[in-house]
Amino acid sequence: MLLVRSELSPSLREQALGLLASPLRWPLVLERARRYDILPLLYRRLQTLEFTGVPAPIVTELANTFRRNAMRNEFLARELARILGLLSDAGIPVMPLKGIALAERLYEDPALRTAADIDILVPARNVADAFRRIVASGYEPEFAAPALIDLLARYGKDCSLAWQDGACVYPLELHCGLVWGGRLEREVQERIWSGAVRRPFRGVSALALSPEWEFLYLAVHAARHRWLSLKWFIDLDRLCSAWSLDWEQVRREARWLGWERALHSSLSVCSSLLATPVPSTLVSTGMNCPAWPTLVPAERRVRVPRPSDFQVAAEIMLYLSLLKTPGRKLRYLASRFLVPTPADCRFFRLPPSLLFLYYLLRPIRVACKALGWLVRYGLSILGLQGGSGRAAGGDLH
Repeated sequence: MLLVRSELSPSLREQALGLLASPLRWPLVLERARRYDILPLLYRRLQTLEFTGVPAPIVTELANTFRRNAMRNEFLARELARILGLLSDAGIPVMPLKGIALAERLYEDPALRTAADIDILVPARNVADAFRRIVASGYEPEFAAPALIDLLARYGKDCSLAWQDGACVYPLELHCGLVWGGRLEREVQERIWSGAVRRPFRGVSALALSPEWEFLYLAVHAARHRWLSLKWFIDLDRLCSAWSLDWEQVRREARWLGWERALHSSLSVCSSLLATPVPSTLVSTGMNCPAWPTLVPAERRVRVPRPSDFQVAAEIMLYLSLLKTPGRKLRYLASRFLVPTPADCRFFRLPPSLLFLYYLLRPIRVACKALGWLVRYGLSILGLQGGSGRAAGGDLH
């Protein structure tokens, strides 16, 4: 935790050197760093400490991981610049989100942050045009039905595409929403685009979230993923250290959106773990603060079938909590449970003329998946009570 702070004061440096002089279980250190996406940052900070106390095989593994990540980030950055230029030349407003663009803005070296894919945001009215142009440039979409593009613009928030050359695979997420998507996010999108700032990326014209909206988005993104990666807190910490935020505007927007609890929870973790300089009024205590993930003894672990399903359920519950009225909550549930998705099309392929049948298939699939998950979870609980529970797919803490 000391080594990932944005600043390492002389006293913290001495504390870190003292810990490095003690017998550390380095395989466990690497496993934790890999799980929380901080291996490159760990390598650079240990490098500044001249790898004091670090075994040579660990230094080699860290160096190799750092070089691989640096190379991948460079490929992703070049591809992001190409996509931004492609859309900007077509007159489509576009802004990069998270990932490599954030690494280049907040870190002295973009190789210090890991990036899984390329994320870009376009207005809902431009999503169909942007989708067609990206596909024409070589990307393969997760779905091909044109009608699904219209559904995405009306009810969804993102779709996945990918392209591969001889050097790298380029996953791309095309976003037209940040949280709920569709009409539920119309007012949010109006504020985001009206407050967008010009920020070229590698010489290519592009827009960016304002610092305050970037901060809010990253805080809610961390909450969406149940605060399970240190990387997102380090982003928030570096953003607070690098930019002068209008905290009153952050507070107003969070109150207007109903995001206060998610914001306070994320900042509480940042303040506790990284000593992030944030106003005390934005730090929660007690029940508002999320429980940090801990290692659970094997005999107490609950076997959770299909952890991806559990993550989806947790995400839905979070997004519901961010909506302020029962009517908006119902509209969100209706869009999630009744509107066809690319997964439905992959599950059961129909010709375009029969696309309307997916509206019948969608609720049936959701009901079957929910029932199957509950049955498997119930069996896991019974197995745990019978003394045979073992960790398999994931842990429920």
